[in-house]
Amino acid sequence: MKISLFAVSVVASSVVLAGPALAQLSPGTTTNTTVSTAPTASAQSTVVSSGIQSQSNTTAYVTLPGISSVIQQTLLGPKLVGPRAGAELSPMNGGPGHSGVSAGDDPWGWQAWIQGGGGNTVNSLATGGYNIANYGTQLGLQAQITPKFLFGVSGSWQGSNGTLNGGFSSTNSTFGVTAYAGWQFNENWNASAMAGYSGGSSSLTNSTSNYSASYGNSQWNFQGGLNGYYKVGAVVLAPMVSILYSPINSFGYTDSNLVVVPGQTTSLTRGSAGGFISLPLEKWQPYVRATIEQDFAMPTGSAPNGSTGGTVGVGATIPLTDSLWASIDGGYNSIGRVALSSWSGSARLSLRF
Repeated sequence: MKISLFAVSVVASSVVLAGPALAQLSPGTTTNTTVSTAPTASAQSTVVSSGIQSQSNTTAYVTLPGISSVIQQTLLGPKLVGPRAGAELSPMNGGPGHSGVSAGDDPWGWQAWIQGGGGNTVNSLATGGYNIANYGTQLGLQAQITPKFLFGVSGSWQGSNGTLNGGFSSTNSTFGVTAYAGWQFNENWNASAMAGYSGGSSSLTNSTSNYSASYGNSQWNFQGGLNGYYKVGAVVLAPMVSILYSPINSFGYTDSNLVVVPGQTTSLTRGSAGGFISLPLEKWQPYVRATIEQDFAMPTGSAPNGSTGGTVGVGATIPLTDSLWASIDGGYNSIGRVALSSWSGSARLSLRF
């Protein structure tokens, strides 16, 4: 009898002890609940660094190459842009070799152009990884100041969206303006320079917590280059070297959970060397291109991807009329980069008048 009373007492005590815990759950529910943790300032700084890396890739592989291509098409003549008014000079129409500004011909006057482009970058690093798509448009207007010197201005808008490690999602919108110039100082060589500024805003959300944030960013771009032109039989060889310096700022912010995240200042300094090989054909001109890159300064967080890399790409110029032509280009931009895959593409229309 004493054993039976003891057993009943233990069972009753267990029910009493369990009662308050079970009473806090919904009726019929016995599952434990988990509380999400708001992203720390350190985690958010890593995410902001990833966004900066993506922004610098867009500048280096979409925005500035578009302007550089316009400069070269103008200075190198119809081999890259289609027939001029003196169509008998064009190799596409069976004329003799090199013509255009670099051969001492008259300047073309004004030129307007518009380009659409974008790409995707996947960084699979465990810390600071991301998968971000970018897209945007550029337009420009340029004039020949002298037969061997051109000056132009380009405006751009670039957007991006994607996911980042830690459950974050990001969207960005950036507007920019770039002044550029080209000078043909030798029949086979020209120099180019670009200086631009862009500013925009980014928004962050996180799938694991009730979180949101937004912050501003700004970027300066300075690039100088030398481009050559040589004809070997029917093939055009165009070597190039360039140096790019881009200081980038992200401004500090306070997120929806009142966590203060400080601003960041970083930069990209990159030297490139390479060129393209082209074969002018009737009605169009295809080409292949390749460059090697050395980064002397890198945006915060991108060092694990490596400081040396390369790019390859293909494209074509297609004359539509005597004064209107189309250009297309696509390439892979992360050869030799660790845990990084970056693609880009663009299409452009140019009109001279």
